[in-house]
Amino acid sequence: MDKRFIKSADETLYTYTHSSGAKIYMVQKKGSSKSAAYFTTHFGSIDNCFIPFGETEYIYVPDGVAHFLEHKMFEMPDESNIFDLFSKYGASANAYTSFNMTSYYFWCTDYFKENLKTLVTFVQTPHFTEENVAKEQGIIGQEIRMYDDAPTWRCYFNMLSCMYEKNPVSRDIAGTVESISEIDKDVLYKCYNTFYHPSNMTLCLVGDFDPEDMKNYLDEILKPLPNEDDIKRKSETDGAAVICREKCAEMSVSRPIYAIGFKDNFCSGNILKRRVAVQIALNLLIGKSSCLYNELYESGHISPEFGFDYTGEESYAFTEIADECDNPSYVADKIKAAIQSFKVSDEDFERIRRKLFGKKLYAFNDPDNYAGALARNTVLGLDMYETLDLFKTVTRADVEDVFKTHLSEENMVISIVNPLH
Repeated sequence: MDKRFIKSADETLYTYTHSSGAKIYMVQKKGSSKSAAYFTTHFGSIDNCFIPFGETEYIYVPDGVAHFLEHKMFEMPDESNIFDLFSKYGASANAYTSFNMTSYYFWCTDYFKENLKTLVTFVQTPHFTEENVAKEQGIIGQEIRMYDDAPTWRCYFNMLSCMYEKNPVSRDIAGTVESISEIDKDVLYKCYNTFYHPSNMTLCLVGDFDPEDMKNYLDEILKPLPNEDDIKRKSETDGAAVICREKCAEMSVSRPIYAIGFKDNFCSGNILKRRVAVQIALNLLIGKSSCLYNELYESGHISPEFGFDYTGEESYAFTEIADECDNPSYVADKIKAAIQSFKVSDEDFERIRRKLFGKKLYAFNDPDNYAGALARNTVLGLDMYETLDLFKTVTRADVEDVFKTHLSEENMVISIVNPLH
């Protein structure tokens, strides 16, 4: 087992690859009352074209299959309720599917080994039948209809469809009622056997436990499977240009909501460095201490729902700025004008850099947040701790490059959901 001291975080990371191929990451937090575990597979909504385990040709699977599979994993052959088992030992458990991964997790204050065994056991015990798949189609169909009626969700994916046409990132993670109707138990087993092989998964543990003891325990509860070759997958891509500048819809909202997007065509180099530079740029541009934020706030164009985020992953990258206000176009014009005239000062750059570095460090205090961040990065082969060093080495020139190559008018789109007329 490798032992690595992270000086910038004052943490020790223990790592090894289990005989099954699963990559294990452990952080011992002595004295912590809380422990957390994330069992994560590199399989998300964009992974709809791949070569299944044991086959030689690419296949396409219906949109929404990764999310569908997440739901089905909680159903055991003996019909036991997984959440009851977690509750028995005082754990809070859940799961999520994103564009490029599916994660199952829990946190607890006691009985960490017992809860960890429950987590590992149910994720490694698939149970799909024609009957339970048909039942789930009805349940997820209702969930999809619910999200179709959610204005912020519709606004978000309309924004993505302005940027991407072929890339599956523009399609709803849960799929459509039509696409999930094509899912059967054979499709689920094919996806499970390919993507839920331990060699495509990571297990991240953070809490007050002994790493060597935990390693021995994992040897008892993880299935001893032979390693699998790297999965071959395809993802359709779009050109650099956005598809359209604006998309509007009407829904039952009290006033317009919007999502302003900036497509990022960053496709080479250090994605972690890009994330750091964009985060600093966005905070300088529209963070709560910025002139633009205060101008929009004072004029009543910013609500408590205002927020921004950057997503930079394998085959897609974009910024979203979202809120509700009576005149979204006014906000978009103000942002556009601010970007065109923006100057990054040394003083502001250093202030924001230090602030964001401190927030990253603070997040390590909570084992659940810590393990979740570790899972999101390690499953993609990224070094989360490198981000801390990058916050120290990122330069003003890196941030200025973001304004030139990413936060530009040619990369800008807006999605608006207006009230019904």
